[in-house]
Amino acid sequence: MAQSRKSREPKSATVDSRAAPGTLESGKPKIENWADRKESPAYEEAARLYPIIQSQYDNQAEQSRKLDEFWHIYHAEPDENQQYLGNSQGYVPVVRDCINARAKRRLKQLFPVPHRHVEAVGTDAETPYPQLALLEHYIRRTDLKSIVRSDLVAGDVTGQWNLYIDWMKTYRRVTNLIKRNPALQTLEGESIELTDPNEEEDALEDEDILEEGPDIVDVATEDVAVIPPTCNDVEKSEASVVRLRMSRAKVRQMIDEGVFKLGGEEKKTEIERWLDSEDGGRFKSPDKARTLEAGIQVEGTTRYLLAYEAACMIDFDSGHKQLALVYYGGPKQILGIIKAPWWGGKRPLISAPLERVKGSFRGISKIEPVKFMQWQLTDFWNMGQDSAQYSLLPIVMTDPLKQPNYASMVIGLSAVWMADPNSTKPLAFPQLYKEALTIVDAMKRQIWESMDVNEMTMGKTPQGRKNNAVVGAMQQEAMIGTTDDAERYEEVMLNPLIERMFEYDCQFRTRALTILTKGELGVKAKMQEIAPQQWGQRYFFRWAGTSFVMGMQLMQQQIATMNVLRGIPPQQLNGRKLDITPIIENLVENVYGPEIAPRVLIDERNMFTIDPQVEDEMMHNNLDVMVHEADDDAQHIARHQMSGRLTGDLNGRIRAHVAGHLGQLQKKREMAMAQAQQGGVPGAPGPSVGGPALPGMAGTPRMGAQPVGPRPVAQRPPGMTGPDQMVAPGQPGRG
Repeated sequence: MAQSRKSREPKSATVDSRAAPGTLESGKPKIENWADRKESPAYEEAARLYPIIQSQYDNQAEQSRKLDEFWHIYHAEPDENQQYLGNSQGYVPVVRDCINARAKRRLKQLFPVPHRHVEAVGTDAETPYPQLALLEHYIRRTDLKSIVRSDLVAGDVTGQWNLYIDWMKTYRRVTNLIKRNPALQTLEGESIELTDPNEEEDALEDEDILEEGPDIVDVATEDVAVIPPTCNDVEKSEASVVRLRMSRAKVRQMIDEGVFKLGGEEKKTEIERWLDSEDGGRFKSPDKARTLEAGIQVEGTTRYLLAYEAACMIDFDSGHKQLALVYYGGPKQILGIIKAPWWGGKRPLISAPLERVKGSFRGISKIEPVKFMQWQLTDFWNMGQDSAQYSLLPIVMTDPLKQPNYASMVIGLSAVWMADPNSTKPLAFPQLYKEALTIVDAMKRQIWESMDVNEMTMGKTPQGRKNNAVVGAMQQEAMIGTTDDAERYEEVMLNPLIERMFEYDCQFRTRALTILTKGELGVKAKMQEIAPQQWGQRYFFRWAGTSFVMGMQLMQQQIATMNVLRGIPPQQLNGRKLDITPIIENLVENVYGPEIAPRVLIDERNMFTIDPQVEDEMMHNNLDVMVHEADDDAQHIARHQMSGRLTGDLNGRIRAHVAGHLGQLQKKREMAMAQAQQGGVPGAPGPSVGGPALPGMAGTPRMGAQPVGPRPVAQRPPGMTGPDQMVAPGQPGRG
């Protein structure tokens, strides 16, 4: 078995951006750590910061308790806030339905179509298509859509969006089956093997495949702390802290990378003893007052290290402060103090409130105003369910003196009672569940209104007869709140995220990456190899989800405006030139997508042909040559036939290529004849101005045409959005 040379001996197969680029290959940490320099200003500053961090988490304990209540409401879990304690224990998930409906509609606006999420503007006039394709590749690889879905739900529940981005680098060892020449003998004292060139054998060879890319995690709001809490921007805060729960394996990995430095040889720390202990060791559950402090924690039978990662500005004996990462394992245990590895100098945490509150970093949950209504609604629902059970059971009134055998009357169905009908009368329990359902429905609608949803958002058809104008207005109002939330999420979360992804790629990626690029409209999509990026140029990236959705909704108005522009005489343009090519490109790509649009609208500037003499040399060397649409078929046919007679065309490639040119020439002639017979005139509905409008004849809209209201007798194109369904903000509904 053939074995590849071992170029690395790592203790761990995975590292993050904190480890130096060579740590994974060499297995030796190269990080400068100040955790063991207790006399340095960096250590003193880190030690001063821990009590402040712990106080901030203690102050957030009450808010964390409220967040637990909100998550119970979202998961439809009854808790001690329910006042009614009856037989029924049901739960009506009204708030959960509202949050899921909001998340689905915002997610559809943020991710309207596949493979088109980012727009970019570079320092030059050219669109940076390789950089856009690179970001689209990372969006697919990190499964960003599912992460955003979870973050949107958590934002409505907790009032805060949180994303943590890092760069991960992993080696994966695979085994390949190869063919090789068997070894005959080995020279003494030499490592050169003599092989038999006439025979082959199967051999196994190990290969290390490098996988690297951004790693995005949606962090729980309860685990995030910002100092001071009145700061509205993470980058301007004194410290941004994230609680980390690490297993033994993760702690050992951090030690191998050099991020953690534990204790000394004289006395082992608590974390070192925990690493050396086995399951069922001597560590007990911490006191209730210490469950939020950093250190070894126990949850059930699982032990983990609760550590604080603080991103703060610290002076590393250089005279000025710079971004650092400090890891705390307890009140008197600083696990690591390292310089932030990111060249951009930005913190890895991206956090923003759902609705910004003046003077506070955290936002307000969407559940906060409706939590009491949700609890009361559940109580009324359970009351109604108990009433429904009681109403199905009859009540019999009898006189025990006149009916001494009343005990025998409590029997099964279809019983025969030997009783005086005048002294025994059946009654019915009041059907109170009907009133309970009415109250529940009224409270449900109030919760919908408070959480900015309506019947259309919930996927329910409004009751009663409503004309097209009313339905269009309801759809428009339902989309305003959704679009506003989606635009804010793009602004405060996704735009910084894609900027950070590009910066990390420029800094940490070490190998070329082959990805799918779309290119300009009219250029065929292809697989392109992108080398590690350089910092020579700067790009501005912007998420394109909501703008794409709004463009689709206003497309009909764009078409109408284009027809108006086409009808303006040149003398009224005052020296300007009208070019509708960008409008056409935008319409075609929005309707058909970047995959089909290049085949619909072909850019002749990108149609390059090969000289027929060069093609002859390629075919003579047994290479495939495709027939290009822009080739001069007559010239190529004459040249290839001459070359075939001279060389004999032993492999038959020239004859097949000439046949392709003949077929393409015939198609071009047929298309030219068909266009000559069609006679469509711009601006006319039929074959000629004033002529009869025959079915199927070519024509274009008249100059200045505008869309009008729906007509009962006119059949509209399939899939067309009527004016009454135009849901763009600022566009009134039309009836």
